[in-house]
Amino acid sequence: MSAPPVLARDTMTLPEARQLLTELNIRRLPVVDSEGDLLGIVTEGDINRISDSAEGDLAEYSIYYRVKDLPVREFMRRPVLTVTPDTCLRDAAELMITHHIHGVPVVLGKRVIGVITVSDLLRWMVNSEEDCDTPPLTPKSHGRD
Repeated sequence: MSAPPVLARDTMTLPEARQLLTELNIRRLPVVDSEGDLLGIVTEGDINRISDSAEGDLAEYSIYYRVKDLPVREFMRRPVLTVTPDTCLRDAAELMITHHIHGVPVVLGKRVIGVITVSDLLRWMVNSEEDCDTPPLTPKSHGRD
């Protein structure tokens, strides 16, 4: 788990979220309200679907917002899939695989205390005590011939 989490207030604008993701080299931001309660999540992909570059942030988003003024609460995803601190890593990995996502917030009540990502899971695997005496990996069929 990566902690402490990097969070976005629901009032943060799209360009501010893009800048934060870029500066910290992360791909998702749990979105919280003024009380710190989890409301949604915004990913790099969500931002890029609206505006593919900082120059694109000058475009009109709707009759109510220009992209540069668009708060993340207007395009965040909800509900958010989450795990708790006592969720085992295998269950977190299965959740990510099942829902085709690369990370989930770790919550205690409504508060985000961390984020677990595919990178965290890979790091755990590499650092685990498990040896390589297991059978070699076999390819999984994706229905393509």
